[in-house]
Amino acid sequence: MNISRLVLKKWYKYQQNKQKKAFDSHWYLRFGWLDQPFVHLNQLNDLFEIHSPRRFTFADSFYAEEDGRHFIFFEEVDDQHPVGFLSVLEVFKDGTYTEPTAILKLDYHLSYPCVFKIDHDWYMIPETTANKTIELWKCTKFPFVWEQHSVLMDNIEAVDTTPFYHEGLWYLFTSTRRNCKKFGDRLDLFFTENLLQPEWKEHPQNPVCTGKLQCRMAGKPFIYKDMLVRPSQDSLKRYGGHIELKRILTLSPSEYAEELIETVLPDWQAEDDGCHTIDVHSNFVVLDAIRLTPKQK
Repeated sequence: MNISRLVLKKWYKYQQNKQKKAFDSHWYLRFGWLDQPFVHLNQLNDLFEIHSPRRFTFADSFYAEEDGRHFIFFEEVDDQHPVGFLSVLEVFKDGTYTEPTAILKLDYHLSYPCVFKIDHDWYMIPETTANKTIELWKCTKFPFVWEQHSVLMDNIEAVDTTPFYHEGLWYLFTSTRRNCKKFGDRLDLFFTENLLQPEWKEHPQNPVCTGKLQCRMAGKPFIYKDMLVRPSQDSLKRYGGHIELKRILTLSPSEYAEELIETVLPDWQAEDDGCHTIDVHSNFVVLDAIRLTPKQK
């Protein structure tokens, strides 16, 4: 960490300790259809909101469209299940949505339900670092029934693993806790030709990104202003402080390079204090955010 970030981190920690005395907070979801493909950050200002009825956690949101219907998969936390679990709900263009349905509850923490399609089948790589695995799950009855397809890697501490198919190869973007203190301190890449029967190779530049709490994935790569960008978390201010959009300049089995082009700040609402996952599909966007509520005196 450079000196400026070290000083800022200490200042933000002091401010956050003060904030906790005055405010309660919870993660919630923001979603909507845009008038045009996502090209300006101000398009994130007027989105619908989905809150947990009791201000528990709704976070780590990912979108899927199937047969003309629209679904959001996300992490849920409540006071009944001892660890995070995964849920899904259907959303509609008038901003309404169905009640959440739990799709995966295990005895270890689950989050970041990164869903994607291979041919006609839906798959998901949830965050399962509490089990020291990277797991691949397959949907057998969309969107509610999932079964484990395989363990992609085991004996590994890795979070927010994100697959991306590029020029004939499957890449896994993930943050590991190898020779670093926090998961956000580094980003690693692995690649294979076949994600369903992988033979993993580690990228020779690993870690392809290093920093202090600023490399962790914040969703799947997507097109923004005709550029391929990687969303990443910057948790200097707080965990899930804001999202950075980093243009992928080079992605190959031998090279990786990126540059920061935009910063997504949670300034759409004065009561919001963070965001850390975004999923963009042309003119549809879903992201999570932290809402602050004054404590009752």
